[in-house]
Amino acid sequence: MKEAASLLGCSMGKISNIEQGRYGVKKQELQALLSYYEVEPEVCAVLEDLRREGAKRGWWSVYGLPDWFKPYVGLESDAASVRSFELELIPGLLQTEAYARQVHVAVTRMVAPQDVERQVTARMERQRRLTGPEPLELWAVISEAAVRRQVGGPEVMIEQLEHLRTLAAQPNIKIQVLPFSAGAHGSMSGPFSILSFPEPTDPDVAYIEYPVGGNCVEEPRDVHRFTILFDDLRYAALSSRDTDTLFGAIVKELSTS
Repeated sequence: MKEAASLLGCSMGKISNIEQGRYGVKKQELQALLSYYEVEPEVCAVLEDLRREGAKRGWWSVYGLPDWFKPYVGLESDAASVRSFELELIPGLLQTEAYARQVHVAVTRMVAPQDVERQVTARMERQRRLTGPEPLELWAVISEAAVRRQVGGPEVMIEQLEHLRTLAAQPNIKIQVLPFSAGAHGSMSGPFSILSFPEPTDPDVAYIEYPVGGNCVEEPRDVHRFTILFDDLRYAALSSRDTDTLFGAIVKELSTS
């Protein structure tokens, strides 16, 4: 594993996730590995066929998701827990359909109008992980800016906030708001997520996203830094009870405005 990681210039965590089917392997990465290990041409052809098929197998392959986002969805599908911090958006796993639609409509330069409904459907499909016999555990810290920004107008936001209150009552979901009064904090430059997996030997993976892409972070030292940062944010955030009170207050404001 160490040799493969060195060859591809990545972490051993990424190699582990490729081996377990959480990451697809790129054509050039596969070719580099096959060349290094001097694999027979017939075997190379079979492995390349498997690589192409593997890229199609995930449930998300039919929804037209951006290539840069697919690795994250694959990881999320296998994760046991996600810790998430958001600055301007309600986390995708917690969005209502109406809210998600407005978010996708707003980024018309990145999502073609004909793809909006498919991507909204994909977001709703991802949320299935939050229910069932072994639901995903989600701990979300959300900036107050995200819960006050009127995405789609008052009606959409009232529905979204009430949805958050309902979800927060589930035992596998914890939601906290980081209030404006908390002042400056360590993640003002952007949101991030940390994914943990059922097997203790599988390393955590962090994920950062920006307007035109996203990156999975596997380097243990960097993932550890994200873990410390998340802990700082959750300590600075409102308690679950105070968060619910804030949601109720905003709903009241929107209802009377």
